[in-house]
Amino acid sequence: MPLRDCFFTGLFMGLEGLVRHKDAMTRLLGFCFGLVFLLTLPVLVHAAGGRASPWLDFREARIRLVVPAAPVAPDVIGAIEIRLAPDYKTYWRNVGDSGVPPQADFSASQGYSGLALDFPFPKAFDDGAGGKAWGYVREVMLPIRGSLAGGAARLALRLDFAVCGTMCIPLHGDLVLDTGSAQPLDAADLDRLTAFLRMVPAPATEPAKILSRTGTAVMPAFTVSVAHPGEPGAVSAFAEADGFLETKSITAHVPGRIAITLAGQPAPGKGGKFGPVRLTFGTREVPREIMLNLDAGPVQP
Repeated sequence: MPLRDCFFTGLFMGLEGLVRHKDAMTRLLGFCFGLVFLLTLPVLVHAAGGRASPWLDFREARIRLVVPAAPVAPDVIGAIEIRLAPDYKTYWRNVGDSGVPPQADFSASQGYSGLALDFPFPKAFDDGAGGKAWGYVREVMLPIRGSLAGGAARLALRLDFAVCGTMCIPLHGDLVLDTGSAQPLDAADLDRLTAFLRMVPAPATEPAKILSRTGTAVMPAFTVSVAHPGEPGAVSAFAEADGFLETKSITAHVPGRIAITLAGQPAPGKGGKFGPVRLTFGTREVPREIMLNLDAGPVQP
């Protein structure tokens, strides 16, 4: 029976009982409260998913803060959601050949401690100047790690980031999420956050092996073996160091391992050293990262 018909049928029966039975008013009130609960239940379930700040809109993108009602991963209190206009891109923590990495300032927040960003696995795209930039297309959620410190919770963010279409545009936004401005999240919002959390690289569980170092002291190249399942053709790799390192090739090494060849140049004033190198590699489904020491060992002819 349609809900509208149930309502009028129940109302008629309740009014009829009001005449015939001394407890009819109680039953009628119970019916009315039950109906109100059923009608508002979807709203209650919707609101229970968490909270979000109002969208801040630019011509090229829109951004907001997202905080789930329950933890979706250890130490993850929420995310910055960025939705891009068609044909626009935004950047990873390391931009590649050119671009501007996102800078998040949480200093105006209250009731939280240790707030910092995580970055899902990026992709490489044309930077418009003959190089490759690293980042995201269409949309991304950057998870926010931290913890509740007690007291009233107020998440405040000053975000500087850039988007790139035919040209790159720096953007700035101020966002606040508190009880006065919160909007409800739905299941689709939480599903997207969970999906982007899965794309945050996990530490590799097996050590890397430096197979070779070739080239010169000024322009060296390294081949590194890392554990990774699947075909090397689907794998991407991004190296962060004191200087410039690019991925030249990714090939099979031995079963369960791939060989990544990196080439580049140390930064000026670093004594020809790259320092600790963070290598992010894999796929969006199996993202990994590992620390490398490429400065050890002689150059091979």
